[in-house]
Amino acid sequence: MFFLILRCLRQYRWFALLGGALLLSSIGNGLTYVIVFGKLLTLEAKPSALTLAYILALAPGIPGSLMAEKFLKRLPLIHILAMSEMLGLAGLVFPLWSLYSDNQVLLLLSQAVAAFAGGMAVPVLSQLLKNGLQPADLPAASGMETLIFAANVILGIGIGTLLYGRLPSQLILALDALSFALSIGLLFAAHRNYRAVEQLKSGEAGGELRWRELNQLQRRSLLLLPSLALVGAPAMALLPALAVNFSGEVTDTGLILLLARSFGQLIGPLLLSEAQLKHYSGKLNVFVVFLALFICCYALVSITHSQGMAMLLIVAAHIFTNIVYVLATLNIMRTFPAAVTGMAMAKSWRLQLAITLFLPVIAGLAADHYDPAWVLCICAGGGLAAVMIMLAVNRFSTRGRNRDLHLEDNG
Repeated sequence: MFFLILRCLRQYRWFALLGGALLLSSIGNGLTYVIVFGKLLTLEAKPSALTLAYILALAPGIPGSLMAEKFLKRLPLIHILAMSEMLGLAGLVFPLWSLYSDNQVLLLLSQAVAAFAGGMAVPVLSQLLKNGLQPADLPAASGMETLIFAANVILGIGIGTLLYGRLPSQLILALDALSFALSIGLLFAAHRNYRAVEQLKSGEAGGELRWRELNQLQRRSLLLLPSLALVGAPAMALLPALAVNFSGEVTDTGLILLLARSFGQLIGPLLLSEAQLKHYSGKLNVFVVFLALFICCYALVSITHSQGMAMLLIVAAHIFTNIVYVLATLNIMRTFPAAVTGMAMAKSWRLQLAITLFLPVIAGLAADHYDPAWVLCICAGGGLAAVMIMLAVNRFSTRGRNRDLHLEDNG
């Protein structure tokens, strides 16, 4: 995968410019996150405010993606991405205002704007990569999305954490604004170099996605990202609660575990070769096995008392899940026609996001009354069981429908 991404960066100038823009934007979003939560903690915000900030950092992405879908057929794709970056840049006025007013509502609005802008990018980015890359190069698109996501934590939040308290918040926000401005400039440069290689077929432009009209592979592709959330969301939400098992400051240990998670997310896609990607992409048992290995790693984290071993296990766990993520996004790009790839990715992502918002709340409430290690295993294991049932039902229901259609044709 690493060499495939390098080859695409050399071959497609727009791809390199787009990657640079998304990297800068990711760093900016990480800096905003640090400013917002740092200020909330300084103001001694109530737990309810912190929970609301978490929700607002995700939920507005749903209407954002829906709005972007409406623009897919009306505006150039990179222009929509630039609009989302401009919105993110404009949203910095809220944390800047809050620095002088100590208003928690402004900080929450900042999270909502950032999430809305991020949701706008989901269908557009998938559509852009599907149209602009040769079919053999599509794995590089999935890999780049994963690397950008990991950079948000390792670079954005990491740099922000190091700078927060050492530099004035206004200066950090200025660096944040600069990253957005540079990102917008790179996006317009990418637009000038962009050439679509995937041409829409006649009649595809007005295509819509209807579940009953999808074939088995398309349905399965849409279910893979939500399946990842069913297993991973409760486990990742409870990760900070496992910090109490280790010696040292709980806050420092929790941060180390979170950085280990991001490191696993970063290197996971790079470990697969092009041949392995092609081999694994259509095999359902690979998804299930990797998700089961993820649960095993987290279960071992909950019983070990060695911080070093816990870090290795978390890195391994997120290598498995991010391989699943790459394969899931790759399946969507390969099984849907060019005209509806962005819509398909957005629908799958919205369901994944809804699960990510809902399950951690249940897991967190349960962990308040029971051992977090047991809650983690039960929630993640139950999620895996639900995934297996859901995929099996999809497989056999589609077979039954195809058999009925065959009988009708013969009749």
